[in-house]
Amino acid sequence: MQLDDHLKNLLRELGHAINDTVSDSDRITGAIAGVRAHGYDIVLKLDATIGLAKRDAAAAEAAKLTTQDRRFLESLRIQVDQESFLEENDRKPAPRLTSIALV
Repeated sequence: MQLDDHLKNLLRELGHAINDTVSDSDRITGAIAGVRAHGYDIVLKLDATIGLAKRDAAAAEAAKLTTQDRRFLESLRIQVDQESFLEENDRKPAPRLTSIALV
């Protein structure tokens, strides 16, 4: 897949955002400090794999996020643009689940 310059910049920004989030994490900083306090040097290297697939307009509409999706992403400190979310009145009813007992 050939990436245009704009997409390359967006992915580079994503990489910087991930790096900043990890660097700013008090939990990670504390864990590293704990390892150092026990007399060890530590190097933290994280690898991220990003998958890309071109989608059409119908798939884009189907990929809208719910409020629950938004809350989950925010808990991971990930921000998503507002147009990616379903409006409450656009939400399709959840399919009904049927349970059966196996004997």
